[in-house]
Formats: sequence, C-alpha cells, structure tokens
Amino acid sequence: MRPSTFFTACAVLLSTTVSADANPSAPLSSQQILPEAFKPPQVFQNVNLLRNINIEKGYVRETVNVVIENIDSKPQHEYYIPFSADVIDKVGGLEARDKKNP
Repeated sequence: MRPSTFFTACAVLLSTTVSADANPSAPLSSQQILPEAFKPPQVFQNVNLLRNINIEKGYVRETVNVVIENIDSKPQHEYYIPFSADVIDKVGGLEARDKKNP
C-alpha cells in the first residue's frame, strides 16, 4: 500500500470515529428502544409464517417469512418486531420487503 493511501485511509477512519462519538446520546437510526410496558397497536394479523433454519455453511442463517394483513380501517406504516436485549446483539441483518411494491 502506498504511504499516501495508508494515511488517507487512517484519516478517514479517524474522522469517522470522531464524528461517531461526537453525539453519543443521539439514538441510532437502526435501533429503537421502547419501554418494557410498550404494547404496539393491534392493527396487523399474521396470515402466514414460515421459519427456515439453514446450517449448510459455517454459520446459522435463520429466515422468517411473514405475510401480514392490515386489519385496521386506515393504512399503517409501522410494524414492530420484538427482540429481547440478549438476542438483538446476535442479529447480523434484517431485511423487510413489500412484494406488492418492490
């Protein structure tokens, strides 16, 4: 690696680290901590749920496909997925798709 490339990479890493620590009290956009007594509105019904655990590779991949139906009279924009604190640290990725509107 050329020295200028190395120093540029270090500078970018340092600036990213400094800017990330600049406001530690701001919540992360990918994480929402809710009170323990929080109960989401009951506006969705799980029509179909399919759980698949794949152990073919060196890591376990769990896939959960859920077909949900809005049972409320108006459109909804938030669907809550509960994770306990000890499980959320082990989640490597989460993907949500609307097959009707790709």
